Amino acid sequence: MHFFEILLDRFNNLYTRGDRSSLVFKNIVNSIFFKGLGIVLSLILVPMSISYVGAEEYGVWLTVSSVASWMIQFDFGLGNGLRNKLTKDNSLQDFENARVYVSSIYAVMALIAVGFLVIFLIFDQFVDWQTVFNTPDNLSSPIKTVVYLVMILVCISFVVQLLHTILTAVHLNYKANLVNTFCLLFSLIVLSAFYYFSESNLVLLVVALGFASLLATLFFSVYYFFNDLKKYRPSFNKIDFKTSKSLISVGGMFFIIQIGTLVLYQTSNIIIANVLGHEDVAVYNVVYKYFTALFMVVSVILNPYWTGFAEAFGLNDYTWIKNSMKKLRKIFFLFIILNVFSLFVSPFVFEIWIGERLNIPFEVTFFISLYFLVFFWFNIHMTLINGVGKLRVLVIVILIAAFVNVPLSIYLGKLWGLIGVVSANSIVLFVLGIVTYIQSQKIINQKAEGIWFK
Repeated sequence: MHFFEILLDRFNNLYTRGDRSSLVFKNIVNSIFFKGLGIVLSLILVPMSISYVGAEEYGVWLTVSSVASWMIQFDFGLGNGLRNKLTKDNSLQDFENARVYVSSIYAVMALIAVGFLVIFLIFDQFVDWQTVFNTPDNLSSPIKTVVYLVMILVCISFVVQLLHTILTAVHLNYKANLVNTFCLLFSLIVLSAFYYFSESNLVLLVVALGFASLLATLFFSVYYFFNDLKKYRPSFNKIDFKTSKSLISVGGMFFIIQIGTLVLYQTSNIIIANVLGHEDVAVYNVVYKYFTALFMVVSVILNPYWTGFAEAFGLNDYTWIKNSMKKLRKIFFLFIILNVFSLFVSPFVFEIWIGERLNIPFEVTFFISLYFLVFFWFNIHMTLINGVGKLRVLVIVILIAAFVNVPLSIYLGKLWGLIGVVSANSIVLFVLGIVTYIQSQKIINQKAEGIWFK
């Protein structure tokens, strides 16, 4: 009993003392519940979606939504630039300046959203979406409606998604996870209503998985800006487009990185759909979601460290940075054990979760499990590099990786099928993991010079 009392006392001390490590720990602990619940909800959504519209139409949704994910990331790096700026202003308690940044970024993102919508309406007249997404003839009419709805979703999300950036920048990561969990819950409620009270309909699936989530985020945006984020509430009077120039200079590097990572992470669905077919897209995404559930738990630990690294670097607290990286690398070895366990129990999980809706080869699961090991190692070191803002090397290697990844994925996909596409991604990420590890070591040991410190 004495041991547990000591353990509880240490837990309470770390949770409540209010320093940087305490804030990181508090975010991790509070996020675990919301992230865990979110994982359960997302896993429930997959078989329900497949049962509602079928594997092929679900594969079409995954392909279109992956393109939407690309576009939502095209914020010119302003979101990540805002995150680092807000972290600095928050640590200095300069809330007036922070509010100017928040107001200005909302205005800029609204203009970007309008610009994207205008460009889409112009190019839509010349594009055959059925050919682009390689959909069957029976979906020629729904696919156009789906693309229109997804484009509207993307444009609104440009603005609405800033809530998550602001919450993470001010050490409220767990509340961002809370928002995501409620978005999934609302989507599940809406999809359940469609599932039981309407016939199979791809358009309604988009409404359930896309717009229901968007409405939930809008609700929380209003709520938080009148409560927890009152100090950062945007106002028309605070808009200053001159401040956006400094955000663009900071965000420019982030934007290039975003483009590269979009190619690395989001092109797989398009490549698989065109080289192998939409059913393989569904297989890939089911296994990917399975391991994402494990990675999401670990990412709860990673996410608060970006803000922590940014703050520690600004205060030259290299001791904290070094100790934190040691902890994250230890967690990586725990991740290996959990990953191997997840691999071996996967056939039983898929049988319960998906049943006979899809045939999932074990070798595909094995190669995707390897991919996630490399993916996590890379993310540990990218988190540090993003936090300290020394992005030049990362920009170069990610652009090279993105350039190589697409043709390599197509070539290996034709050669080995789905395993080939996954292998191409893993090879590229393995190289990125080596380079980012080298730069991280140089930063930690204060030996980064030249391009390694730009």
